[in-house]
Amino acid sequence: MHRNTLQSPPSRARRASTWLATTALVGGGLLVGPAAFAAPAAAPDDLGLTGADVMTHLTELSDISESFSTEGYRVWNGPGYEAAARYAEQVLEATGAFTVSRQTFEVPTSEFGEASLTVAGTTYTGSHFDLSEGIDGDYTAALALPSDADGAHLGCEPGDFAGVPAGAIVLIQRGICTFEAKIDNATAAEAGAVFVYNNERPAEEGVSPDDQLTNVASGPRNEDDSPAATLPQASGDAVAALIAAAPADAPVEGTAVIEKQFLVTESFNVIADSIAGDPDDTVVIGAPLDGVAEGPGVNDNASGSAAILALAEKIAASETPNDKRVRLALWSAEEVGLVGSTAYVDDLVANDPAELDRISAYLNYDMIGSENFTVGVYDANESSYEAPVEIPEGSAEIEQIYTDYFDQIDQPWIDTEYSGRSDYQAFIVNGIPAGGLFSGADDIKTEEQARLFGGTAGVFMDRNYHTVDDTLANVNRGAIDIFAPAIGHAAFALAWDAAVEPSPEPTSEPTAEPTAEPTAEPTAQPTAEPTAEPTTAPSPAPSVTGGPAGGPSGGDLANTGSSVDGSPMPAIGVGMLALGLVIAAGTAIARRRTQQ
Repeated sequence: MHRNTLQSPPSRARRASTWLATTALVGGGLLVGPAAFAAPAAAPDDLGLTGADVMTHLTELSDISESFSTEGYRVWNGPGYEAAARYAEQVLEATGAFTVSRQTFEVPTSEFGEASLTVAGTTYTGSHFDLSEGIDGDYTAALALPSDADGAHLGCEPGDFAGVPAGAIVLIQRGICTFEAKIDNATAAEAGAVFVYNNERPAEEGVSPDDQLTNVASGPRNEDDSPAATLPQASGDAVAALIAAAPADAPVEGTAVIEKQFLVTESFNVIADSIAGDPDDTVVIGAPLDGVAEGPGVNDNASGSAAILALAEKIAASETPNDKRVRLALWSAEEVGLVGSTAYVDDLVANDPAELDRISAYLNYDMIGSENFTVGVYDANESSYEAPVEIPEGSAEIEQIYTDYFDQIDQPWIDTEYSGRSDYQAFIVNGIPAGGLFSGADDIKTEEQARLFGGTAGVFMDRNYHTVDDTLANVNRGAIDIFAPAIGHAAFALAWDAAVEPSPEPTSEPTAEPTAEPTAEPTAQPTAEPTAEPTTAPSPAPSVTGGPAGGPSGGDLANTGSSVDGSPMPAIGVGMLALGLVIAAGTAIARRRTQQ
């Protein structure tokens, strides 16, 4: 902001002496030593990608999804997905910088019949896992519970099934480990059938004990698995009590019905390869384009897909072409078991391993606009979470690209578990370094996270996750504004040779305590009717710092480009500083005399 002044402009001689003094002071300071007078760091290159760019495409994808509300929104095998893919292809082709293709693949699907467990004359109605096995006819056998050392019935370890007889119908409680792990352990114990029952859910989920576990995936289909289905919490608790009360020599019996028919359906991924860049070194950047049939899926995951489309336009507009080939991928059938991305990688493994070897990194963007968001970075260096998957070498350096960026712009961030629960799974299984960002889903926001990012502690990071309320109105625009340039920066850092390397030492801790007040709270519960305006939580003020103290540079003199030892520059610099001080002092005396 300019200030008005009534003083006369300085004389030409005084301006000249002031310039000479300033030059001597600054020049001398720079020559004394780079550690003392380091030039300010340049702003990180983000290709100019903004939240507004992302919102342009997110609005279009939202309109497409809503227009197919009666046909499963953007479900992978529905017309909404086809329409969204066509829009994406048009955007990518319009850039003129990418060659666009579809990769088709087969998706095993299933049609569901009855799922139930009848015990002592009472039939408990259940639901289905997407790709678990069914039973031909009714199956009657003794009921059993797995038990760990604490007496819990979670079935997360093979040893929990030591007391389960072969052929039993096993009742397992939800929690701790994946459904796939529970079914695998029961299968290893030769269970005749498996029912996983819900545990007590947090009040903010709005799930009663009698509600079904629905829209549940249990991993890819394995025909050798024991048949499996789900039960509500109340049903599971009732049956578990009957099993526990039965004498050891007279176990209670049940009859399981799990009717299911498996089909094969085709779907496709959208793949776009940059025309520029070395085809022998490819950076793949992807996001799932499909959603669940229960809602429009605007945050999950039209948000990440919209970011990919906006990124394509910025890559095309860059004055300096990318040095490495950039492959943008919009995956299908993510919601039914990461099928599209897995099919893509499996095809390379089987038919073009040389092309797989050319992929140097994979970046994944799955949900970047959660209404009660956090700024999560996949924790590849396991500084906060021990990963349940093998993390390829090079992934920690990708994490550092994001955290260095956020630290440089004073944006708070946290680690999010490197779990393989999105489309980077197939890449890391095959040794490709991977990283990504995540704004949160059905994890509970902590008090500390609320201090860092605003919003409401004690509730989900996205209370609209997998519901009809996952609408454009409930996307947090502040989160999009934070994530968009970070996505642009990561692409630049990996695909342009001039990109700055991440700091030598990986950040060991996520963001520390903020200095700014949290933002206003979002609505406590999603409404049945989407609001006209989005629930927002603006990004924290720049004074809020993130990452470890000291910033990304680490004070490493080796990066300054100057060798101080044995150089005449420090001595020259001292002389210039002295000269500057003398001239400055003389100028100040002259100014005082003139004013007097």
